[in-house]
Amino acid sequence: MVETTVHPLRQGLTALASRYEEILTHTKGLEVLDLSLPIAHLAAQLRANYNLRTPDAIQLATAIHGQATFFLTNDVDLTRVREIKVLTLNELLS
Repeated sequence: MVETTVHPLRQGLTALASRYEEILTHTKGLEVLDLSLPIAHLAAQLRANYNLRTPDAIQLATAIHGQATFFLTNDVDLTRVREIKVLTLNELLS
């Protein structure tokens, strides 16, 4: 939620941030998980293994813990993570 809503909130676009939250919390097939100790442990391991930034490690760990089918990103550097299938938007669109 942080990564998705920060830009509109910086721009003062609270309605857009709320719309993003609505999409993420009410779209069939998407689930928002709370940060838990097991997710934090997995995020730390991902950071150690791949030298990831903390937000990326938390998001990937959450997806892995939640047994997501894939992780969608614009960051091609994250495709090196092997614990989950990482797709870039370009791959998805092609």
